[in-house]
Amino acid sequence: MTQLIIQPSTAENTKRLVLFALENERRIICFGISRTEGQLEKFEKKFKMDSESFYRKFNAGDMGDDFEYIKWAGEYETLRKLRQDYDDLAGIRLC
Repeated sequence: MTQLIIQPSTAENTKRLVLFALENERRIICFGISRTEGQLEKFEKKFKMDSESFYRKFNAGDMGDDFEYIKWAGEYETLRKLRQDYDDLAGIRLC
């Protein structure tokens, strides 16, 4: 686990500001997750395949290099990154 030490001159106000910033970032990430899931749903409906299956086939080279497939793979990777970021932020505890 990574530990970050902040030594503010006014601890209570700084703690409040950090909590606010963390919550704000979580909201931004949730918005990004929702938007990205919507984009993935469009691809899934269009190509009649779930994104996880598509991504495995795409990475194996079985889908070709159509521009829409590249966009779909990018959206899938974005969702994975956003979810990881959200989980990382959710795991932060302030002392």
